[in-house]
Amino acid sequence: MKFWKNLKYVFSEGIEIFSEATMEIAASTKLNSELHQLKRAIEKNEIELGGKVYHLFIEKREANFQARASSLLETLKKLQAHFEAKVKEKAILSQGKPTIEREHLSLFRKDLELGGGAIEPIAIRANSPLVDKKLMDLHLPKSVLLGVVVRKGKVIFPDGQTVLKKDDRVTILGQSEAVKKAKIYLQEGE
Repeated sequence: MKFWKNLKYVFSEGIEIFSEATMEIAASTKLNSELHQLKRAIEKNEIELGGKVYHLFIEKREANFQARASSLLETLKKLQAHFEAKVKEKAILSQGKPTIEREHLSLFRKDLELGGGAIEPIAIRANSPLVDKKLMDLHLPKSVLLGVVVRKGKVIFPDGQTVLKKDDRVTILGQSEAVKKAKIYLQEGE
């Protein structure tokens, strides 16, 4: 019973963490994009400011320079403040990332090994003959469970209708020998 409790805890915690990590990656990616766009806007305004200074200097219109430079400098200050706010937001996002307690993972793996079991993450290669096949059509050993499928950062709770795609990462667990056979089968096909 303890084994199943640990299994349930690790998978429920793991799925929750995968979900949080996926949302965190999406938020981080969005922030990186925003930071990149802001940085480009700052650079564009700096170049424009330099160009205006040069042209006004050449044309000896220093009176016009003051007004135009003030406007561009104000824009630069706003962009820089927005950029710094995004950098802080990203720093806050990267703090306190959730993790499964190592103790629970260690106990779970130990329970599996004591019972002759194993757990393995497996990547489905692009050239695998199992790509685009439904799980119900696979010939996995009966003593193997397919835990979760991670596809492009999203966690999928598989059922018989789930179709494997290239670059999917699947987690299998079960009796040690059966897991070894399933790993070979999932990576190479029949």
